Amino acid sequence: MRAIYILLLVSLAGTYCFAGPQYRTQISSALRFIEHYQTTGEEGYDPGQWVARVTSYLPSNVGVGKFNHPYEEPTAFVAASVANVLAEIYFLAPEYQSIPPMIERTVAGFSNYYWDQLFNFYPPTTYRGVKVRQPRYMYLAPRFKGFANIPPDADTTSISYSTLQYLHKIHQGQHSYQPLPDSVMEAFSSARDLNRKPHIYNAGQGQKNTGAFLTWLWDDMDPKMPRNLFARPNNGTRVPFNRNDVDCVVNANVLKMLTLAKRTDGPGYKAACNHLNRMAIKKDFFYCGMYYPSRYVLPYTMAEIIHQGGSCLEPSRDNLIAFLLKKQKRNGGWKNKYMSRPDRIQSTAWALSALAQLGDPENPRHREAIRDGADFLSGMSTRDSHGFVYWPGEVYFAATFVARYPVVWRSSAYTTAVAAKALLLAERF
Repeated sequence: MRAIYILLLVSLAGTYCFAGPQYRTQISSALRFIEHYQTTGEEGYDPGQWVARVTSYLPSNVGVGKFNHPYEEPTAFVAASVANVLAEIYFLAPEYQSIPPMIERTVAGFSNYYWDQLFNFYPPTTYRGVKVRQPRYMYLAPRFKGFANIPPDADTTSISYSTLQYLHKIHQGQHSYQPLPDSVMEAFSSARDLNRKPHIYNAGQGQKNTGAFLTWLWDDMDPKMPRNLFARPNNGTRVPFNRNDVDCVVNANVLKMLTLAKRTDGPGYKAACNHLNRMAIKKDFFYCGMYYPSRYVLPYTMAEIIHQGGSCLEPSRDNLIAFLLKKQKRNGGWKNKYMSRPDRIQSTAWALSALAQLGDPENPRHREAIRDGADFLSGMSTRDSHGFVYWPGEVYFAATFVARYPVVWRSSAYTTAVAAKALLLAERF
């Protein structure tokens, strides 16, 4: 009788506590990897950042980096992206007490990226005596330097403010902090896809006057903005290619920030939700993200918004689940389109995390898919020279719509964080 009872317990454990201890060991080691490689402010990095590398696959004589040479290019955008995933892990498993100090260090390194109360992707420098924004290390020929003197953008601003929101939540309001300044809300409200000529890439997709949020928090019709594509940086700040654009993943990141801040009644929120719901019906997950050459980052971000209480995206739940189940491979993993690199680790980490947040633990099809995905992702991990578990960084985002394939950023810290989160979410299946 006792033997039967033990067998019953083992069976139940296999059904409801799938591989928890096995994956917890990997998750703990992965968090130590991320903590170990977080910077403390040494030369070339701001405090609380992680290594991020941008690689150009254009011929070297074009002047946008050297061909296939990874340049370390730390940014607040990547640091905030990593910190946000860490915060989401912490809210799922508060026993990981190393996470709050990591987020605090990231926020301490934000100062170089502020543009008043908005955020810029690049840190400031000077060019011919004029303050501009530029990459720190990536080589740009003089004719291309002006492309990088960009204004604050909705993506960096929303992701960075989400980090601030998460830190405020961790400290349970103990620190004085204005969750979302009115000036930030005004900037987002004024940069919307309304009554304007669409960007050529958006026009090709039929995305016109969507009411969704634009990428650049800047007036692209400002007469003072340089119109010559190759104007030098000191001629002024400019939107790349002179035209603002609509990116679905950028909109998802803005919606996530607004959901966290409980500022969902402002202009643009409902329109952005409707736009993403339309894209989910069309299953336009690959081309809709101009700066994100993956078909899985949008479902991943939408799933997190739904998890955070963003009910306006709830109509997309079934469409997202159906898409993720259909695209899963027999080996349990997912892969991106070959034209933008399969990136099986990053694709699986995003897709598995999304499916685990959207799926039903009582649904056998969902359980099987998530267990297979977790097994595949677990098996793709490796160890560094210190013995820490990590997942090598694969493509996270790209430079512009014309460089979705040739100019891309990778971060092992980010990929490892998303993989750890996915395995943690898979535990309930």
